[in-house]
This record gives sequence, structure tokens and C-alpha cells, in this order.
Amino acid sequence: MSTDRSDGNAARSEGDHDELGAPPDPERLRRRLRRRTDAIERREVAEAVSVLDARGDLTDDQRETVREFGSALVEALTAAPEQALERAARTEGARERGRARAVRRLFDLDEV
Repeated sequence: MSTDRSDGNAARSEGDHDELGAPPDPERLRRRLRRRTDAIERREVAEAVSVLDARGDLTDDQRETVREFGSALVEALTAAPEQALERAARTEGARERGRARAVRRLFDLDEV
């Protein structure tokens, strides 16, 4: 399977503010995270199905199982960061801003 190897932006701010000087917007980060993980899920599931199809014996039920597994895996891996971003959107505290910044860095959610 492929890996997501974004080269990212080496000069990232370590403060409370993004490049525009405003605190990170948790809702915007949550949408970026969802778009990124949805794209990765689609790509990886398509690749897995393609590899299995090439073997010639993949049934429709097995194909659907691969798709469901991909979706469940993405949901499990993104549940905690999405919850942190939801809390940050509801609360103005420094701790929540810090969590939003951490999610932004971990998932490379800065706009280029």
C-alpha cells in the first residue's frame, strides 16, 4: 500500500497563531482532516481492491468487506483528533488551542 508522504512545511510556527496571526480554527482543521482522511481512504481501498481483484477471485461481498474495513479504520484512527477539535471549537482555553495546533501539525493540515 502507498504511504502519504507530504513533505510539509519545515518552517512551522510553534506559537498560538497560524501564519495569518489568528489562533487555529478547529472547525476548519476538522474539515481539512476529514477531507485528507477521506482521500487517503479512497486511494488505499481502491489500491487494495485492485490488488485483490488482480488475483481473480475477489467476490462482491469481499470487496464490500474491504471498503467497510477501510471506513472503520479511518473512523477509529480519527475519532480522538476529531473529538479534540470539536472540544477546541466549543472552548476558548489555551489547552484546547494547543490540542488544535497538535492535530494540525500531526496531520499536516496547514494550507500551502
